[in-house]
Amino acid sequence: KYRRVYLTYNHKFDSRFSAKIGFDSDQESNTTNGKFGFFVKDAYLNWDSIFKNASLSFGLLCIPTISTSEKWWGHRFLEKTITDLRKFESTRDMGISLKGSFAKNQFFYTIMLGNNSGSKVEIDRFKSLYGVIGYNPSKSFIFSLSYTYHFMKKSLDLYDTLPPMNWLNKDKSLITFFIGYQKENKFSTGLELFYATQKHDLNTGFGFDDYSSYGATFFVNYAFNEKLSFTGRVDYFEPNNHRLSTHDCRIYALWACNIHVQKSIIISPNLLSEFYEKMSNGTKIKPAITPRITFYWKY
Repeated sequence: KYRRVYLTYNHKFDSRFSAKIGFDSDQESNTTNGKFGFFVKDAYLNWDSIFKNASLSFGLLCIPTISTSEKWWGHRFLEKTITDLRKFESTRDMGISLKGSFAKNQFFYTIMLGNNSGSKVEIDRFKSLYGVIGYNPSKSFIFSLSYTYHFMKKSLDLYDTLPPMNWLNKDKSLITFFIGYQKENKFSTGLELFYATQKHDLNTGFGFDDYSSYGATFFVNYAFNEKLSFTGRVDYFEPNNHRLSTHDCRIYALWACNIHVQKSIIISPNLLSEFYEKMSNGTKIKPAITPRITFYWKY
């Protein structure tokens, strides 16, 4: 099966204004009769140099909290980044974004206000705030800290039987830290940590509790030569650290040998595996192991 198809067009109006329109097709965008379908992935206008070392973008944008780690990971054709894979973030949102740099471009930042609707049509008034601050002392090192806050629609507390019923805050937040190192055209590695909270989202049978999720991902990319490279990645994921939710953590691993037929054509035999914590009664869950061959090309 095909994993993803992108169709993208970039247009530059002048030295300060540019636009991008992008379409995406994946297995979730198929039409009702099973044919391949496309949806709008990017649609924004960028205003460069709105003030010193800063640009303003508005439209359907890539959210800033995922862009740094995804760029350094560099193998989206094999797998998503951990927060995208585990559905803590949508990669896009409709909104307005300001990004820039200072201190001789060693520090960078992005702030964004979004509709909290991802690539879908907005259906309510609740928004999302995104922020990133990073340090890039050289081409080899990068550090970034990001924070996301999603304002969500409140819901009635069904366990509150005395009128007036209580309304529960359902807001979500996510904080991530990323550190990366690379040697250009030879080697790159990165470590990303995340911690997510969801308010009043766990039904305990007596009420609705907050709970948190956390995880880490570590990856290595190594180029033996211009034709052959290696990619390895290991994720640790704890989906719910509430005291009533135990024995559910998992370890995900990816190993790939990338054959660069040409600069923009890659054939990648790779192996995915996921290992699960034993159940509370001691029962072991069989690991999921999937061998694949992935073809990637760009033009």
